[in-house]
Amino acid sequence: GLGLKNYLIGAMDGSALRLLLARKIPVFDMESGLTTADYGWGTKTFRQLGLRKCELIIRLLRAGADPILTDADALITRDPSPYIRRFLPEAQILVTSDHLSSTVNDDGLELPEKAYSAWNIGYFYLSHTTLPAMLHWQQMCAEHPTLWDQNLFKDVLKLGGLKFNDPTRPQLKRKRLFLGYNQTVAIGILPVATFCSGHTYFVQRMPQRRGVEPFSVHTTFQYSGAPGKTHRLREALLWHDEPAYYSPPNGVLVYVPMIMWQLVRPLGKMDVHAHFELVNGQLRQLRAAFLLAKRLKRVLVLPRLVCGLDRFWAPHNGTIPGSQNALPVDPCPADHVLDLEGLARDQNISALLREYSFLDNPRVPAQVRTSIRSVPPPRSLDESDLQPLRAFTSIAVLNLTSMPDLFSTLPPAQQKKEQEVMRLWTSMWCCSTPLTKKSAGHIHYDMFFDMIPHIDKQRREWDRPWEPVMGP
Repeated sequence: GLGLKNYLIGAMDGSALRLLLARKIPVFDMESGLTTADYGWGTKTFRQLGLRKCELIIRLLRAGADPILTDADALITRDPSPYIRRFLPEAQILVTSDHLSSTVNDDGLELPEKAYSAWNIGYFYLSHTTLPAMLHWQQMCAEHPTLWDQNLFKDVLKLGGLKFNDPTRPQLKRKRLFLGYNQTVAIGILPVATFCSGHTYFVQRMPQRRGVEPFSVHTTFQYSGAPGKTHRLREALLWHDEPAYYSPPNGVLVYVPMIMWQLVRPLGKMDVHAHFELVNGQLRQLRAAFLLAKRLKRVLVLPRLVCGLDRFWAPHNGTIPGSQNALPVDPCPADHVLDLEGLARDQNISALLREYSFLDNPRVPAQVRTSIRSVPPPRSLDESDLQPLRAFTSIAVLNLTSMPDLFSTLPPAQQKKEQEVMRLWTSMWCCSTPLTKKSAGHIHYDMFFDMIPHIDKQRREWDRPWEPVMGP
């Protein structure tokens, strides 16, 4: 643990309140009456939550508190207090950013003139002296309930313009602080390499490459709702599950994936067709592994995926504009390729799979990690070929040295049945520039891309070789 004692958690519903109280965790009732399910980014409920957040902040500031506020999906990985104090007493707001590249070469704040991306109030520090500005923000949120509280936060602080250099207060520029809200509030942008977004941590892996420990990890820039956020944290060994998670009763299945590295950045270029050929080759193996794990009643440990292109919500050339990401994306987060949110909605995902880093987790008992047997894969999914693998029931980790196309060994009727089950398991890649203003730029992955004929997740019939098609 971090050894922190100066924290307080807001429980958004009665169930959460009771659970936290039972664990003797400092908590207060923040009952919203909105929903106990995923709020869903951009929904009406999501925006109403912003109003509750405003109310909480105003109460804290009126009480004279100088809080560091975090969303539930912004993980605190190191005590930020010593870092925050470096910029006091001048700093009144220190906020994280969705900027995707570092603007400095040290561990100080970002250069405000260059870190122009959206501020992210999923993690930020506030001085109680910002109360007038925050009251204005609360008023704007109440008057514009359909607008995002995060955008309104920045709009309010930009009133009167942002002043990056005040010659009467040179200490602000030395600390990379700037003035907002009619030049009455000193603001700083926290470094993106250590106060991480979901992209700088999970995709670009900035702190890992620099050999530094981040202060926070916000699970943004991911594509599978709450299940995707949890899976990202599990991949990074930042999520603690109950002990039973680390010891599946019938063991796990792992395999050595075959990656077509020759497709990665051929001649210095990675295009959409090469990206899908790269990922499709991995999907073919993953499809077989899911089928085999089910028949052996084992939980599949996902392989470490490799993606030729990054993923975003808007057109790009393989890397998100402004990011410092190098291709390929390795490891590629599972939610880039799999619809984890859909899987979790339809079944118990913990009974189906584990993250690729599962066996690297120190919480996995030694008796699991050391009970491993490496064997060649079966020739088919026929019971006669599976029988030798069933002899290893006492082995916790069954490691296959490769994963052939076992799906194609099924009889046609069984193939059709499995397609109905697994068709929706994949996600999409986004995005190429749409052909027209009203058309889509994304392309759906297809778990059965190599089967002719087949029906894809959009109920389109393929009677020809598969190729990337944008939409719907």
